[in-house]
Amino acid sequence: MAKQKRRRGRLLYGLALYIWGLLLIAGAVFSLMKVWEYAEEFERSRPAATMDGYVANLSQELWDEGIAQTVAAMPHEVQSDEEVAACVRDLLGSGNISYVRKGSSQDRINYSLRCKGSEFGTVTLVPDESAQVGVDTSAFPWRLLPWSLQPWKIESESFDFTGLYSSVEVEVPYDYSVWLNGVKLGPEYITEENIPYDVLEDYYGYYEEMPTKVRYRFDNVIGSVNPIIRNADGEIFIIDPNLDDSQFIQPCTDEELERLAEFSAGFAVNYLKYISGVIDPTYGYQKLSDYLMPDSDLDNRMKDAMDGLSWAHTSSITVDSSRLNGALALGEGFYLCDISATATTFAMGHGEVETENNMRVIVLARNGDIRAIHLKLY
Repeated sequence: MAKQKRRRGRLLYGLALYIWGLLLIAGAVFSLMKVWEYAEEFERSRPAATMDGYVANLSQELWDEGIAQTVAAMPHEVQSDEEVAACVRDLLGSGNISYVRKGSSQDRINYSLRCKGSEFGTVTLVPDESAQVGVDTSAFPWRLLPWSLQPWKIESESFDFTGLYSSVEVEVPYDYSVWLNGVKLGPEYITEENIPYDVLEDYYGYYEEMPTKVRYRFDNVIGSVNPIIRNADGEIFIIDPNLDDSQFIQPCTDEELERLAEFSAGFAVNYLKYISGVIDPTYGYQKLSDYLMPDSDLDNRMKDAMDGLSWAHTSSITVDSSRLNGALALGEGFYLCDISATATTFAMGHGEVETENNMRVIVLARNGDIRAIHLKLY
């Protein structure tokens, strides 16, 4: 009898422990569910959750009334609203949008919207008082926690796409034109003038009308716009970034080469006779001046040399040959002529000497007349 009582007691004790264990497990599960519910409400109440949803929707929709109004008000002289809209959609797509917190108060948070590092808008969040919170934060133990579970909502948004602007900059000869989307850029877009050709740097300063380049810059481009360059004749010109400025220099026509060759022959003869001192300097200059631009660098050099030529020891000179090796048309009637001439001179104590003279001469052709401006021996 006593043995049966002990067995019944153990069963009851075991059953009590089992029931107690079930109660503990049920209590733990219930508590975990409440904690999980609180955690979900907590995550939903974070401003980052609101911003994540806003950015995801903006990336998918890529447009709203605020963006459309901003685009219409933006300066985009060479692009239509539709083209700018397409560029903005492309820039804001493919996960390019991010946000950064830029300031807050107790009841308001501001975020900066960014695309590829550039700010294009601002969003302001405020607590959403109308939203239902699934946890009673006034009950124990939630009232002991310092966090509010009230979610946030978008109060306002503003956009400014000037941070997405890119620039088009191009350097061209002064008489070329630059076009963007069929719009010709006017002189107001020229940021620099009188830029020398890199292949003619040694020749500037001798005549003020030497050809130069200008730099155009246009800043109000959304996305990418390729400039179209047209030369002085209105023909499309493609600039090769791997070439120097000689690509802007036009080859001479056969007619131009013929005229320059005729000039070079007469110029070489009179120049060599003058600088040799064989003839009277005044008479020699008079003959040579028919080939010189008055008051040019070369004209002044020849005048300055006049006094010293009377002391020359050369008694005779014969110009055996002269030839135009080539010429470049620089524009505005300027040419760079490469001239070679051979001569035989005779001087006391030296006898007969044959010389070859190589020179580069800048000439200006105006009204059927060709005159030399500058000469450099090489």
